[in-house]
Amino acid sequence: MKNKMAGTAYDLIPSQQTMHYMLKYSLHKQVMQIPMSLTVSEKLDFDTLQKAVEIECRRNDCMRLRYFKEKGQIRQYFTPDCKIGKIPVVTFKTKEEQEKHLTADAQKPIRFLKGEVFRIIFFRSYNGGTGIYINVCHLSMDATAVFLFFTDVLKVYNALKDGTEMPEPLYSFKDIIDKEFKYLADKERYKKDEEFYREYFLKDGEPFYAGVHGMDLLLKERKKKKNPNIRVPSAFDPIHDKADLIKITLDKKDAKKIFDFCGKHNISPACIIQMGLRSHVSKINERNPDVYFMELCNRRVSYKDKQTGGCVTQPLPVRAVIPEEKTFMEALEQLSGIRLQVYRHMNYPYMDSRNLVRELFGYGMTASPSSMMFTWLPLEFDCGKNWSYEFSGYNLGRYIMPLYTFSMPNLKNGGIDFYYMHRTNTISAEQIRALHTGAVKAILKGIENPSITVGQLLNEI
Repeated sequence: MKNKMAGTAYDLIPSQQTMHYMLKYSLHKQVMQIPMSLTVSEKLDFDTLQKAVEIECRRNDCMRLRYFKEKGQIRQYFTPDCKIGKIPVVTFKTKEEQEKHLTADAQKPIRFLKGEVFRIIFFRSYNGGTGIYINVCHLSMDATAVFLFFTDVLKVYNALKDGTEMPEPLYSFKDIIDKEFKYLADKERYKKDEEFYREYFLKDGEPFYAGVHGMDLLLKERKKKKNPNIRVPSAFDPIHDKADLIKITLDKKDAKKIFDFCGKHNISPACIIQMGLRSHVSKINERNPDVYFMELCNRRVSYKDKQTGGCVTQPLPVRAVIPEEKTFMEALEQLSGIRLQVYRHMNYPYMDSRNLVRELFGYGMTASPSSMMFTWLPLEFDCGKNWSYEFSGYNLGRYIMPLYTFSMPNLKNGGIDFYYMHRTNTISAEQIRALHTGAVKAILKGIENPSITVGQLLNEI
């Protein structure tokens, strides 16, 4: 996939800079890639699927991004074409064999500075379906862009097989790059966003690190530094970054309760899931009402944005100080309002907001009040066929943060899939399972009785 540079070179936009920054917190290079697969219930023709991916490379310009280093900085350019070679086809007889093979690839770094930006594998699934696996550099795609890739490839495939017109063209990531630099040049707008975050971080005083592992890390640092007032420990360890991935599926019955409640009260699934997660970590951190998560926002608002690949995602700081006297419904409304506030300022670069927090509270390089990265992937998926679909994420083996939680609808069984990628030296598998159990309990008890207070809720989970 290595190509000579042709055309204009661009700096990385803030979203890409954030993803590249992850490398500075890990000695291992696989932290900056996305390995995912889509399995469909039908037996697809691999020769036609190969042609569909080749066409996709021309339709989807983020697949033609290439990277190089200039004066210590990563820069990028678009190649006019993309030669991908013959995509391998693998047949799996068991679920364990399939998981092992694809996880092994997930943990091999993408050598993005050497022309390798993605790897694709086709497979015959153990359950009789057909799979497409992609492992892609995070500079080129975020998770939403990966789903767009899957959707568009299958639409192209169907057009080739059925002899129909190609799906409508995708929009250009180059336009996103131009828009991002235009925002950075608008000093007045940038300053307004900066002032919002300054006030946002200061209004409740110094944040508190509410870890999934409880108070142990914080208490250890307080003892070490002989300072009982420390609220944020050094949670980031660039050496001990080994990670594991735990997947837990919530059944269809309970998932329906969540979706029905969200529809009735106009609350997003992301908000209610985050409410459940924060309830558990609040309880195990001496019931501290101050919980601070990073939420990955894909920042695609318009239809055009949603039909554009690339890496647009940025983490947004969601800090909620919720008193125990509030009801579950009032707490949800407060959390929803906070998320709406930060979403209005989602174009402000994450690296700048992170530096602002460090400046305001005097944090070192490895300290951050956020104990978790969280994202909800809505999976609006339709390729025009009445097929059954199944998405899977894979363990990178390494990660920079203590925990990255992402959840999405399970299109095959109607449930909700929860993925917990946790650093094993910081958070144990038992603590992850306790987090999931506590979060689900809080959500379902709150749905059953929205007038229950937060304090009562914490007593019951």
